[in-house]
Amino acid sequence: MLKKLTAILLISAMVLSGLFAAGAKEEAAPSGPVSIKIATWTSNQSQLDLLGSFVKEFAEKEGIEIDVTFESIAFAEYNTKLSLELQGSDAPDVFWVLETSAPAFIQSGLLAELDSAMAEYDPDDFSKPAMQLWQKGGKTYAVPFSTSPFFVIYNEDLFRAAGLETPAELSAKGEWNWDAFRNSSKKIKDATGIYGYQTVDGGGYNERILHNLCPIIRSYGADVWTADGKILINSPEAVAAVQLFHDMLYKDGSVVPPGDQSDFFSGNAAMTVGQVSRVSKLSSASFAWGIAPMPAGPEGDVPVIGQAAIGAFSKGKNVEIAKKLVAYMTNEECVKRIAGIWPPARKSVLESEDFLSSNAAVKPEQMAAAVAASIKTGKVLPSHVQYPQIEVESKIVWDRLWKADADVKAVLDDVAKVYAKYIK
Repeated sequence: MLKKLTAILLISAMVLSGLFAAGAKEEAAPSGPVSIKIATWTSNQSQLDLLGSFVKEFAEKEGIEIDVTFESIAFAEYNTKLSLELQGSDAPDVFWVLETSAPAFIQSGLLAELDSAMAEYDPDDFSKPAMQLWQKGGKTYAVPFSTSPFFVIYNEDLFRAAGLETPAELSAKGEWNWDAFRNSSKKIKDATGIYGYQTVDGGGYNERILHNLCPIIRSYGADVWTADGKILINSPEAVAAVQLFHDMLYKDGSVVPPGDQSDFFSGNAAMTVGQVSRVSKLSSASFAWGIAPMPAGPEGDVPVIGQAAIGAFSKGKNVEIAKKLVAYMTNEECVKRIAGIWPPARKSVLESEDFLSSNAAVKPEQMAAAVAASIKTGKVLPSHVQYPQIEVESKIVWDRLWKADADVKAVLDDVAKVYAKYIK
């Protein structure tokens, strides 16, 4: 917690002082191999190899040598460690950026402006809504490489063992909602002894609290906060949504609880919520599985989109090369090759028939229903220029929710007070 707080304070200081706001210094042409460090939160070797092939192609295009190093930082500590590294001598030249941190990183000047580097790669092909988080004052500071909606991944064998229709079957009948989600989870737990649901990457009580709760809250007609500063996390609709999850966890006993390591991908939960990039973890699964859209609530299905972008460090040793590399890695041809892992923001790729068959493990009809359709109607996770502070301070309050006797309304009232300090 101390390391995380230190990083938060550093980001706050950078935002307030504009420490990194100055432009990049002029670079001389490289006389030898250029060292480029790229920070990500994936450790999947096939994904890293694919990204590495882009770097190799870019180097050949530019007629230079690049010695690339990929640094894989665990998602739970990504922002903290990255923020600290950007203060030191071994900072990455190129790095992934979470949507929740976009305003803070842009305002602090951590990200180099990319428009000139992107000019040769048809920047107008990017969806305007998808670019909104990553632009300020008419300039682009990072390029989304993944605009990926969350969907339900389920263990079909466990649904059959409990004598239940699968989420996909219920969705096809228009009966896939949060009540059906809760009922299915409880019946599977009662029939098999296996949990019905594991939160997103098992992080729903820590680093992925909003990833876990936002889909329910939004489908109930609420939100955590709005762009114009309204705090809705303690609205009656939000309370009802969070109460449903709390009841599943403590009344039904159907959700993997805090501290329990039961994992969906090992067959120890019937459902989880994930994105296309998580499907690779099922390549050697011992059970039949499927995917379905997120359940609908009283206000219908409001998909939550996890968005990630790639940017260049504004004070790196090779800023101009890093900027050009970011532009190359997000060109149309590269995006086509990663679309089956990270759904694109480029319209030419997203709207193509090839996109629907871009992941061999996901059927085109599944990609259409759970991914393509959700990208068009979904909303990204909430973000704010002071999100790092908001996350740390509200986490202390959220921790009170993970008790059987917690007063959900009281906890959300206190979360709302934290949000109100920063969001105006």
